[in-house]
Amino acid sequence: MRKLLVAVIVMLVCASAFAQNRYGVNAGEGVQIDYSNPKVFEIADIKFTGLTSLSEKALISFSGIKVGDRIPIPGQQISDAIKKLWTEGIIADVQFWLTRTDGDRAFIEVKIAERPRIRQFEISGINSTQETDIKDQIGIIGKVASPALIKNSEIVIRKYFVEKGFLNTTVKTIQNRDTVLTDGVGLRFEVDKRSKVKINKIYFEGNDSFDDKRLKRTFRKTNEKPRFWLVSKLFDQVFKTNPNSIRNYVDSSYTVSNKKFKEFLNDNVKLNFLNGSKFIQNQFRDDKQSLIDFYNSRGFRDAEVVDDEVVKVNEDFIDVKVKVDEGNKYYVRNIDWVGNFKYSDEFLSEKLDIKKGDVYNRQKFDERTQFDGRNGDDISSLYTDDGYLFFRLDIVEVRAENDSVDIEMRMYEGEQAVIKRIILKGNNRTSDHVVLREIRTLPGQKYSRKELIRTIQELGQLGYFDPEQINPQPIPNLADGTVDVVFDLVEKSSDQIQLSGGFGGPFGFVGTVGLSLNNFSIRNINDWDKWRPYPSGDGQKLSLQLQSNGRRFRSYSLVFSEPWLGGRKPNNFTVSLNRTSNRTINFTNNDLLGFLKATGVTIGLGRRLRWPDDYFQIQNTLSYQLYDVFNFGNTLGFSTGQSNSLTFNTTISRSNIDQPTFPRYGSQFTLAINATPPWSLLNPDRFEGELTEQERYRFVEYHKWMMDFSLFIPLSKKLVINARAHMGFIGTYSSRTDSGPFERFFLGGNGLNGGNNFIIGQDIIALRGYEDNVIDPIDPNTGFRGGVVYNKFVAELRYPVSLKPSSTIYLLAFGEAGNTWTDFSQYSPRKLFRSAGVGARVFLPAFGLLGIDWAHGFDQDPSFSPAIVGGSQVHFTIGQQIR
Repeated sequence: MRKLLVAVIVMLVCASAFAQNRYGVNAGEGVQIDYSNPKVFEIADIKFTGLTSLSEKALISFSGIKVGDRIPIPGQQISDAIKKLWTEGIIADVQFWLTRTDGDRAFIEVKIAERPRIRQFEISGINSTQETDIKDQIGIIGKVASPALIKNSEIVIRKYFVEKGFLNTTVKTIQNRDTVLTDGVGLRFEVDKRSKVKINKIYFEGNDSFDDKRLKRTFRKTNEKPRFWLVSKLFDQVFKTNPNSIRNYVDSSYTVSNKKFKEFLNDNVKLNFLNGSKFIQNQFRDDKQSLIDFYNSRGFRDAEVVDDEVVKVNEDFIDVKVKVDEGNKYYVRNIDWVGNFKYSDEFLSEKLDIKKGDVYNRQKFDERTQFDGRNGDDISSLYTDDGYLFFRLDIVEVRAENDSVDIEMRMYEGEQAVIKRIILKGNNRTSDHVVLREIRTLPGQKYSRKELIRTIQELGQLGYFDPEQINPQPIPNLADGTVDVVFDLVEKSSDQIQLSGGFGGPFGFVGTVGLSLNNFSIRNINDWDKWRPYPSGDGQKLSLQLQSNGRRFRSYSLVFSEPWLGGRKPNNFTVSLNRTSNRTINFTNNDLLGFLKATGVTIGLGRRLRWPDDYFQIQNTLSYQLYDVFNFGNTLGFSTGQSNSLTFNTTISRSNIDQPTFPRYGSQFTLAINATPPWSLLNPDRFEGELTEQERYRFVEYHKWMMDFSLFIPLSKKLVINARAHMGFIGTYSSRTDSGPFERFFLGGNGLNGGNNFIIGQDIIALRGYEDNVIDPIDPNTGFRGGVVYNKFVAELRYPVSLKPSSTIYLLAFGEAGNTWTDFSQYSPRKLFRSAGVGARVFLPAFGLLGIDWAHGFDQDPSFSPAIVGGSQVHFTIGQQIR
């Protein structure tokens, strides 16, 4: 009984206290408040105390109570005001005090305790890169440290790691008061990422038409953990039972031949080394859509994912369960064309290439009607390439019953649009006419999407603009049926400076100075306003280069090129001068032992062709080279004398790559034919009898054929494979003479002409994994070094790291093989020196393309002098390697 009485008394006291404070108002000294009988007062004054950073006017506005209001005290308005201030989340404590009264006038004081503001914060348990990324996302410095803000920050941090596969990430927040600023607080977010949660198994339910293994392949990012044990289990079973049974699975050429073995690998060995098996919700959502797209492409237009579930196996693994409803499989029944006037139903149906009875594939309908890749072999391209810019086509399913779908192709052809204006923006340095002459869609012509794409490629190949940002925008003018095309260009520097130097052992300092002005202008030389910092803007090229080691080797070259001679047609005119000398010196007494000098001039004229298509070009050049040789047989095999080389060159090339720096698709083909006059046929008597070296090679005689082919195939958005094949052949016109000591093929190294030996008059072919120019067979008939036939094959896998115009960087892995022979009868494309390796390329506008490769040569041949040994090599390259 006594305990019950005590409990009742406690309850009455608590109820009395609650009754007195339920309206949230306190009485000041000498002020009486009757909580049971509220009285209406007029607010004579209201002031906020305890403020450090908050605005009193703002708080009055938040509270909803102001001077002049008549409210009951105590009353609901006071409680509502407290709730409103609390809701803002910026106040730690709030108290309303009735300080005094004057008749029916009340004076209110609101005592505020502000929440501290975040002055600094840190995130522990993660690396610096992750911390930087997260800090950029949350940005809480200077904000009030409210519970909601802290909670949201924890959510952002956890979401960051969940998206990376760390599903069990936990975040704990610790607050530390700032010892200097009383209203400041420091936060430390302690992150425990734990291990990544990986997918153990993926299960499907409701899939009657396709098994689980086939549906798993539609998931691009959501993958099971690799099943290495499946492979080992199979091989254990095969080899432990009968070691010779390998013959049942692998044929003599080491290719898998057994059907069951292939099926086992295809079904079970899906090793996802690149994507891994981590579970990321966003990627899983995309993969579910990929699954539906797969079903739709197989005729299941009603397929849907009706449910999915993630089941926890343990802390590190989960199972994913996906339930699908396949629906019926549909076939195409009727295809009707509506609104087509230019082309007949039969022609469009043939172009569509989808017939009655085909499995209904909406994805194929979209591809065949809406810009089918780069080929342009679709219906929309058919119209837009012929000026129908306003063309529109809607694919409508007018009927779907049983297993058949009727399709209606509703078309609006519109009028053919004519280009009204070409608007150029961003070409501050490059003259308008240089850009306009590359544009294939000019005012007055019909709009053509195909020609616009071709224009993008050719502007990118100029090298003056960032090819990644060339994106012309057609602006239709519906009123007059015309279109303006706006080219918003981003210029990049195309000039290059080459500065390099080093010490070449006993030969002293070796230095190279080069300057390539790729947007030069002769006509602006006298106009000082056009010097930026040199006369530029007309697309001409001027290249100067000097290379020397001071004592042994010197080389000078000057090249000028005008791509549009006369300004009306793309006739490329080129003139070049070169002077090179190589000397052998006795370093003991500094005596000259021998030399090889080469002086030449070349004039060329090229033009674009229209047949077989307008990607072809032809370049004709006439060059003269004087070789002056004295006691220099160690490299050439030709010791003393003068040789004159008058050569006519014809080069036929075709290139449709999308851009020169990092091509993603397209191909390049070059056939170059160099021919000297047939001196032995024009004057046969001079070649009769015994001739000295100087007499025989006074006029160089040969014909040289070079062929290069390069193909770029995109494997994904970034991965590109480049396959190349190169070959060359040097021949003679008659049996009275041989091909001579010049222009022979040397293989090995980085392919830079000269290398450590400063070779002159030879064709240097790169072959990574071997020493520079080491593959140089000696002709047994003449004693000349170098081959007259060569072959080389290359396969490169490229991956871009950065495609910014300021620094294009990509990585590559390669395999290549090549060789050269002194006689065509010895030629064997199987007898090649092989190598493989990895490398990187960096394109800097001021210096061009720079590269480094590590390669391992697999083959050796002691018959060469020095012997070819292969092994690991590091190579540095400058410029785009042609061969």
